[in-house]
Amino acid sequence: MPKGFFGIAPGVVHLDSKDYKKMRKTKIETSRVWVFWKGVEPQRGVYQWGGVDAQVSALAKNGITPILMIWGAPEWATGSVNPGVPPLKSKAEQAWKSFLKTAVERYKNGGVYWQDNPDLQAEPVESWQIWNEPNLPKYFAKAGTDPPRSVPKTAKSYAKLVKSSDQAIGKADKHGKVILAGLSSKVKKKKLAPNTFIKKFLKTKKITKRFSAAALHPYAPKISKYESRISSFREAMNKNGAKKKPIWLTEVGWGSKHGHGNLNKGKSGQAKLLKQSFKVTLEKRKKWGIDRLLWFDWRDPPKGGPVGCSFCPSAGLLKSNRTPKASYTQFKHFAKMQGKGGHHGHRH
Repeated sequence: MPKGFFGIAPGVVHLDSKDYKKMRKTKIETSRVWVFWKGVEPQRGVYQWGGVDAQVSALAKNGITPILMIWGAPEWATGSVNPGVPPLKSKAEQAWKSFLKTAVERYKNGGVYWQDNPDLQAEPVESWQIWNEPNLPKYFAKAGTDPPRSVPKTAKSYAKLVKSSDQAIGKADKHGKVILAGLSSKVKKKKLAPNTFIKKFLKTKKITKRFSAAALHPYAPKISKYESRISSFREAMNKNGAKKKPIWLTEVGWGSKHGHGNLNKGKSGQAKLLKQSFKVTLEKRKKWGIDRLLWFDWRDPPKGGPVGCSFCPSAGLLKSNRTPKASYTQFKHFAKMQGKGGHHGHRH
């Protein structure tokens, strides 16, 4: 399998140098970094890159390639306090494009950040994931709705965001890759299910020229469901003009606790499902066209910390005190099988 195939999608826990060193030892070659636009540009033109710099730098020191997932609009851009409201209207869209351009010029190959830190072995960002789970109302909300309701014509609106993102990224770096947002499998409405969503999305004229890979979060209570979710998503892409586009599984995971919904499987259940999901993904990798598989999550949050979802408190490969779980051993076994040979940072 290719280099960088197995990675981590860290959750809410603030990772430190010990985490990144352990990731390197585990042979993790890719890690997703959340870039919260609202936090980085709290006022127009005022940037606070510190948090993102720290993660990009820690990954670079450990030879891990970052994928930057960018989402969350500031109120000054969209007029809404809800960061889930996407920047679709012209003023907001311009602000978004300008933000993306700044981010790309900072972290791309030869970017500002690497120029300012010449002693760092650069791990430039080439992949930009646009937004998170736009098929969920909380992440792609119509302004002024509380509880949030989905933006009308959700898939078409998301295609508009992808188009403007590709224009901005392409201008700043012709090697930059646009990765679609991971679509959630946990939807309440059929019309927002990943296969329906991608089908509508692909109806947008020439949209396949605007992205390098689609992404899916195939959360499922059992392995047969995991398989059918990926397989029906692939089928929808093949039938709607995106046969050549790979799929990135930018979040795959289960919790190691019991109870609270059907994604918590206990310690041995979590390890077993990791093994089964990784195995079947490798077996069907060519058929499904899978290029990346990122496990969610690296380390559990401390008790009483922010939760995020029903299984988030125990989705980590490590407990919050860094004790490895059974799932960690399984993950490490698979990670060792990734593309052998030279340092993967030099592929230009």
